[in-house]
Amino acid sequence: MLHEFASMKEAGIALDIVSYNTLLNNVKKVRRLDLCLVYFREMGDNVIEPDLLTYTTLIESFGRSGDIEESIRLFNEMKMRQIRPSIYFYRSLVSQLKKMGKVDLALKYLEELNSSHSDLAGPNDFKRKKR
Repeated sequence: MLHEFASMKEAGIALDIVSYNTLLNNVKKVRRLDLCLVYFREMGDNVIEPDLLTYTTLIESFGRSGDIEESIRLFNEMKMRQIRPSIYFYRSLVSQLKKMGKVDLALKYLEELNSSHSDLAGPNDFKRKKR
């Protein structure tokens, strides 16, 4: 996947959020957090706004590696950008916190989930606009 991505860039093909999210998901699968951050920063350099899928992928990656502080930092950044989390997102974050033994923090996010239930991202938040 990395080779194809590099080839697309070399060929001058304009990369979009779908390209980057696909790449981040594949990098997550091989547990290359260093590359996750490289491509996330590259998105910003190319003025491509991250979306809920971008943040969910990154937070899952850092949570699996045990870097829950980075997961929470990214979650706060996501909220600052006014990107609504999904129930899947909260489930992933709470699960990671529980595995790390941070039960009080997991409960805090469960309470946040319950209080914002009507403001969660839904299926329409994942639909891409047609060009």
